[in-house]
Amino acid sequence: MTLSPPKPPRREPKVDLSGLTDRQILVRQGVVTLGELAFGPRWQSDLAAALSQEAGRRVGQAQVSHWVLGVRPVPESLVEPLQQLAMRIAADLVRRADRIRADWSAAPQEDVDALPGPPA
Repeated sequence: MTLSPPKPPRREPKVDLSGLTDRQILVRQGVVTLGELAFGPRWQSDLAAALSQEAGRRVGQAQVSHWVLGVRPVPESLVEPLQQLAMRIAADLVRRADRIRADWSAAPQEDVDALPGPPA
């Protein structure tokens, strides 16, 4: 059996924010943070789909990629839908974290003791 040669390291995309204003850079960073925290490392397509639904118009992965790379700024018309999406996702993450805490905060033996005994 021959081993295939190792794959070359993934090339980092070239980000150029020189054409963006300070506000546009902040909005872009918010998009990146939201995408990574809400959808994980391969987040652009999922964010585009969620934003499309929130904004009521199609937003493609290529468009999100352009924002990330600094090719284009995030359109002002999408800032409010992004804020609404971010707040909805944040609330959902809090709800899920509360559920996890509730499920795991009690000592396991306490949970076992609380179970009903065998039928008599």
